[in-house]
Amino acid sequence: MRNQLWVRRVSLAAASAFLIMGYGTPTLAASKTTTAAKVTVISSKIESTVAPTALGMNVATWDPFLYSKAVPARLQSLGIQLLRWPGGSFSDTYHWATQPGALSQFGQLMHHVHSGGIVTVNYGTGTPSEAAAEVRYANVTHHYGIKYWEIGNEVYGDGAYQNVTWEANVRPNKGPAAYARNVLKFARAMRAVDPNIKIGVVQTVPGVWPSGIPPYWDRTVLPIVGKAINFVVLHWYPQNPGQENDQTLLQDPNAIPGYMSTMKQYLRQYAGSNAKHIQILVDETNNVSSQPDKQTVSLVNALFLAKDYNTWLENGAANVSWWDLHNSRVNAADESSSLYGTATYGDYGVLSVGAPGEPALNRPFPAYFGYRLVHFLVAPKDQYVASSSNQPLVSSYAVRGVQGTMQLMLINTSRSATYQITYQGLKGWLGAPATVRFYGMGSSQLATRFSHFTGQIKIPPYSITEVTLARPIK
Repeated sequence: MRNQLWVRRVSLAAASAFLIMGYGTPTLAASKTTTAAKVTVISSKIESTVAPTALGMNVATWDPFLYSKAVPARLQSLGIQLLRWPGGSFSDTYHWATQPGALSQFGQLMHHVHSGGIVTVNYGTGTPSEAAAEVRYANVTHHYGIKYWEIGNEVYGDGAYQNVTWEANVRPNKGPAAYARNVLKFARAMRAVDPNIKIGVVQTVPGVWPSGIPPYWDRTVLPIVGKAINFVVLHWYPQNPGQENDQTLLQDPNAIPGYMSTMKQYLRQYAGSNAKHIQILVDETNNVSSQPDKQTVSLVNALFLAKDYNTWLENGAANVSWWDLHNSRVNAADESSSLYGTATYGDYGVLSVGAPGEPALNRPFPAYFGYRLVHFLVAPKDQYVASSSNQPLVSSYAVRGVQGTMQLMLINTSRSATYQITYQGLKGWLGAPATVRFYGMGSSQLATRFSHFTGQIKIPPYSITEVTLARPIK
């Protein structure tokens, strides 16, 4: 199911108005009535520190537009810190030495974007010696400095469960125990070449298939590899094709704190004394597990991306990587009027491939703008602090900047309600110079205004508002 171009992992309006209270009124997409809401920020309560690898993007060697002229600037505008390559399930059939120039191109792209890299080595049809040679080529011969190396992609999809076989694996022994024992062989061979690399293994999102089902992937893999790894990898696509629902999707990230809490518990319980040093990377995520439709290219996916990234990072993930930069146009399987937007196709990419009916090549889809707002919100060493909303359809995030700023984000997941937000806990920031960035209904790009913080913000339906506060001059 994952060998075709259009399948995930293998394939390829005028701005809405916004305001800080007293500086204008919403003119588009606002409902006739405004509902009062309260957001409380506890700036002394640190939730997590933003890792230098936090913002990631999947890129693929099969992408014919990956090295087009516009790509480096597009990636830089998203603040990308980690590029994942060579492309999902394709990784488990890809023999890098058949085209070493592709790895060289990836290394050069990392250089142009000023990002780090994560490479998925070929576990399914490859060998430890092949992976070690890849590390040598990248880090010893060419000095690309690729730090993160994960062993295989979604290996639990190799037939270990219910005869589900989207992931290639030619080994006669399958399942978590066999995978873990082989990981040790891969890790030894790769570290013999470069002892400074980080080795990662495939895990499942706790409570999401196939987590908790015999042969119990996580609790079997971790005791065997716990002392030998540096990170674990989760992939999260909350919906399956044909079941897309906008409002459900926008509430799905509310489950992430539970996922992270359980994953940390698994590490403590099964990974031994090394558990506290093992990072959690969410290096694939998007809205639906396969067959993207109109939701992937709608404003709803931009709202989802912003909640998705913020909630994983706020709860301690070291990386979140979107699937993916470019993908391909797919005729929508679900054109239901209940889904927001008018598109008749889907595309996982944040940038268009310029297919018939799509925008021109490398033009952004809405998810791109959601990503840009996350980039404005967080930077390495910034700290998420406690922030809560008394309205379930309003998500609030607050970040204490390492440069002495305060960044705030509000995501209105209601399709119809406008909220008048009053902040509590930010009295010391009243009057601070504020840069306000906005994306929502009717937007074709980000809108930016400069103002001063009054402690109140009005947010229209289906919108993301990011506010960066600089300390007022005393």
